Amino acid sequence: MAYFLTAGLVLAATGAALGMTVDHHNEMDHHSGPVAVKYRGDVVITHKQVGAVTPTGAASSLRCDWAATMAVTRHAVAASGTRLVRTIDTDPVATGTRAGWCMTSHRAITREVAGKAAHMQRHLIVLAQDDEQMLRVELDRIHGSQGAG
Repeated sequence: MAYFLTAGLVLAATGAALGMTVDHHNEMDHHSGPVAVKYRGDVVITHKQVGAVTPTGAASSLRCDWAATMAVTRHAVAASGTRLVRTIDTDPVATGTRAGWCMTSHRAITREVAGKAAHMQRHLIVLAQDDEQMLRVELDRIHGSQGAG
């Protein structure tokens, strides 16, 4: 029993790639020419087993806390052919708690996260808008700053 509990806790604390991606494409104007920008968010779910197994008849405090984050990568290609890649860390885009073992809740959590695809798409668009100034700074360093473009 102790081995099963330990194995469950170790497995439950790991992150699992969902196989779900969220993409956003944009074109930005810059004094060096148009810049094609693609953001790709790979959804990753982490699980954390919390609580304890209790004897039969006692209320159990065992639960699975989970969070879904997006590992976002920005790929930008300037008119000059310059490629700029950046990885962007994000806060969780969805979180939740389920009673019981994380191992038995994986499918339900995955379905719940997949149901939030529209929310994740909006989150990625906001992230892209926030990143535009950083991209301009990077392009200005490479191509020289000649005012807003």
